Amino acid sequence: MQKEVLGIDIGGVIIDRVNDGTDTSFFGDNYLRTTAVPDAFRVIRDLVEQRFGDRVYLVSKCGKKVEKKTLHWLAHHRFHDLSGILSDNVRFCRQRHEKSGICEDLGITHFIDDRLEVLSYLTSVDSLFLFQPRYDEVRRFAQHLSRVMQVHSWQDIRQRLLS
Repeated sequence: MQKEVLGIDIGGVIIDRVNDGTDTSFFGDNYLRTTAVPDAFRVIRDLVEQRFGDRVYLVSKCGKKVEKKTLHWLAHHRFHDLSGILSDNVRFCRQRHEKSGICEDLGITHFIDDRLEVLSYLTSVDSLFLFQPRYDEVRRFAQHLSRVMQVHSWQDIRQRLLS
């Protein structure tokens, strides 16, 4: 029997976009003050402890500069200590479609992302979760909606994966 493996995007799923366009935007100088998505750390900790164990990976598309900021943000906020995800379980790619190969290599069975476009590439992943869907993007990639579960909060994810 195949072991379950969870993949989680970072931007918009763990690091909140609510700060975008403000002085605490992740893309500005005060990126360490960007907040986490509510309940993310706590629910991820529960997912690690109650279902997936050390088989949880962060998979993010970004450039080298944002990759460095992301690692700094995760360390600054003690993400690995508080969530239980191993620091070695972080993967980065430069193009959205590249997440597909990473998921295949890691044997990911469940994936959470805030972009339907990304989820459309993950044909090897059985359970796809679209986190806080954005209307404009859903409209553009609507043909892929039948493969995903839409979730609006980390509490929704807790209910779907731990109930």
